[in-house]
Amino acid sequence: MGRKYSNPALRERGDGRWQARFYYKEGDNWKELSRSFKATSKRAARKRAAEIAEELEEEARRAELGGVIELDEDEMLVENFLERFISNLEGSGQIEHTTAAGYRASAQHACRYLLGTRMDEITAEMILDMQDGLLNVDGLCADSVAKDHRLLKQAMSYAVEIGAVARSPFTKSVRAPKRRRREPNALDDAGRRRLLGALDDMADTELTLAVRLALSCGMRREEVCGLRWRDVDLENDLVMVRNAIAEANGKTYEKAPKSETSRRDIPLEPDLKRRLAERLARVAMAAGDTGTAGLFVIGNTNGRWCTPSTVGKEFTSLAKQLDLVGTQGRRVTFHDLRHTYATYLIARGVDVKTVASLMGHADATVTLNVYASADPTARRQAAEVVARAMSERDSTEAPDPVPPTPSASRGRTVARDGRPRLVLVS
Repeated sequence: MGRKYSNPALRERGDGRWQARFYYKEGDNWKELSRSFKATSKRAARKRAAEIAEELEEEARRAELGGVIELDEDEMLVENFLERFISNLEGSGQIEHTTAAGYRASAQHACRYLLGTRMDEITAEMILDMQDGLLNVDGLCADSVAKDHRLLKQAMSYAVEIGAVARSPFTKSVRAPKRRRREPNALDDAGRRRLLGALDDMADTELTLAVRLALSCGMRREEVCGLRWRDVDLENDLVMVRNAIAEANGKTYEKAPKSETSRRDIPLEPDLKRRLAERLARVAMAAGDTGTAGLFVIGNTNGRWCTPSTVGKEFTSLAKQLDLVGTQGRRVTFHDLRHTYATYLIARGVDVKTVASLMGHADATVTLNVYASADPTARRQAAEVVARAMSERDSTEAPDPVPPTPSASRGRTVARDGRPRLVLVS
């Protein structure tokens, strides 16, 4: 199908209002169609006219394909359409239940400002007003509002694909708030040593082993909770990340790790290996003939796992007891132990690609960008290197300065106090 409409003819009508006229052929006759709008300049008017032209062409293409799909009034309301969109993604397995829970939270944010609005009534201005309200009235952070933006944009694209809406209002000018990059709140060397010292003074429990797995293996709490004994290779000193425990809508369930690269093998350090071996012996004695392979490392002999939220809460209490504060001045969370693992490795010169593979990052640049500058010790070491370089000098002594020739100057070159003075050269 070729283009149906002519290029727009612009006319300024005053007071910032413009009119774009389009011509199209119907049978043997030419007809005119006009659209009025506001613009701050001729350049902006041309841009808006071009957008209107694309909207008209899209409508014409859909009309040729059989028209726009008609959903009933309730189905077109933002709140109902978003739930349908999220449920379809979740039901088809395109997103995890945890992701769906996050999408539903974003849908609730959007509905604070768009409740009762039809999907085909949403305009660019309404989206920008929604984002402004979420940021400045509701006090949400830019990262949260950016997630809300992305969900609504995806749902609108879906609405366009199924023919429920002719065109998405998400133009180039409708952008998500700029997300802030948060520096990792890792423990510095002193904090890490203090935490390890406290753990050494405690008996090995589910919590202390979970903390050690995060601190010396960089595992997420979902991965720690999902670790089974069959994935602990004490013979080859490896922990194999193959499973995770997730929580959504008040329920917990098993799932694959976060991404394909999250399936990884991590070397075991000797102290943690010894502690795991001792725990395994105790678990084997309690389990008897049922065996240990399918049991969870952080769990009981009945085969039940420990939930990530429980591990997180118990560690929060421990961090408060020990007054553990990270490099960003915030109380350390369980996830910050993973940050500590990465920053420690990079600060000690482990190459970034190796750290990325141990962390389960698909791209080493993520590891480099997030962790390379997070360790204050590494920054101090860099400053010391620069200081040493700047203090280096040639060992050869500089030659004595040549005294000025008396006939070439007027007056004295040295004052009575021994300091050099400016002289006039004749």
